[in-house]
Amino acid sequence: SMGMFFNMMGFTTSSHVDPIGRSGGIWLVWNPILVNVRVTEASSQLITATISRQDYPDWILSAIYASPISQKRDELWNNLERTSQTITDPWLLAGDFNDFTSLDEKKNHVWKPKPKSRSKESSEIY
Repeated sequence: SMGMFFNMMGFTTSSHVDPIGRSGGIWLVWNPILVNVRVTEASSQLITATISRQDYPDWILSAIYASPISQKRDELWNNLERTSQTITDPWLLAGDFNDFTSLDEKKNHVWKPKPKSRSKESSEIY
């Protein structure tokens, strides 16, 4: 199992969101001797946690696996925008946003008109 694999690598604590079918799934793994991780939110598209380590300031990590379905991805972005209004600690968002800023980033693409990329829009705002 993945948990056993991570344990063998020294990451003895984890939080995860199971995939839905063949899509998604998020693992957040850590060594509790080195860092304290307190998960504050978990959903099918993200795990958000406060990361603490002695002698360092706390920070927030959101591990992302955005849905390939546009409507569900919009729900994630709306949630992130709401969250951004309340977070005061440094915040890192990392993962797969299932979005691209131009067709050059997508392999084997078939062009379809689509609304402006939310990831590009947000990078311009923040």
